[in-house]
Amino acid sequence: MSSNTWPIIVGGCHRSGTSVIRRILNASSRIHCGPEVKFFRDFYGDFFEDPIRHLRFATTARTLLPEAELLEVLGGAFVAAHQRAAARAGKSRWADKTPENVLYLAQWRRLLGTRWTFIHVVRNPLDTLASMKERNFPLSLPVTLDERIDFYRRYTEAGLRFGESYPDQYYRLIYEDLVQRPEAKLRNMMCWLDEVFEPGQLEFNQFTHQEGLEDPNVAATSYIHSKSVGRWSDAFTRDQASLIWRRTRELWSQLDPENRFLPNRCAVNLIA
Repeated sequence: MSSNTWPIIVGGCHRSGTSVIRRILNASSRIHCGPEVKFFRDFYGDFFEDPIRHLRFATTARTLLPEAELLEVLGGAFVAAHQRAAARAGKSRWADKTPENVLYLAQWRRLLGTRWTFIHVVRNPLDTLASMKERNFPLSLPVTLDERIDFYRRYTEAGLRFGESYPDQYYRLIYEDLVQRPEAKLRNMMCWLDEVFEPGQLEFNQFTHQEGLEDPNVAATSYIHSKSVGRWSDAFTRDQASLIWRRTRELWSQLDPENRFLPNRCAVNLIA
């Protein structure tokens, strides 16, 4: 199977730009990437609070089969649903986007083998946490700042581990790089996917996208912009920003080893 037919899995920490990448991919004439489907979160009951977890389908289905066999059966149906959705859209390739994909890459390997690719979307921790602060997702995001820092680290480190283990399947997309050089970065990403960049992907919302679960702001975004870069300086006190940067600076250096996309240098010097 040629690599330009391989499924594309997109993931990264919440509020890092995965929704924009979903629509950019879906704007391709060959790739279908629909709204989020919470397959793995539902399968593993990965929600902060769920008073009816014991009544969920995936929970009760475990009385029929061991977890590994159940994942094979239900996961196979999930993959088949993606294949049918792509065919209905007249496209030859499918992609799945949800932030928590980054936590379930081992499960994707069990379902897909080695013939798929992973796009790891990352964004500097200060702006990622600032964006979290603006959104109230009680079932997806923790409440306190310390917990959110841990959350960012958990998601980001999971993607890095996969990249170290399977570099041929891994592509890292830095949000700040995308907004600074959108066309160049998208050309690079599509080439890595063994695809041809299409100019319409830069204005992804000129196309019709299926409605469903995703960041509502992305539907109102007509192009890739940098308006959200640096938002952290208004979202946090100096002490809060210092705490975030102190606990994530080393991790960010692994994502951006050449220090090309450090948060505003003057501001960072104040909190370092």
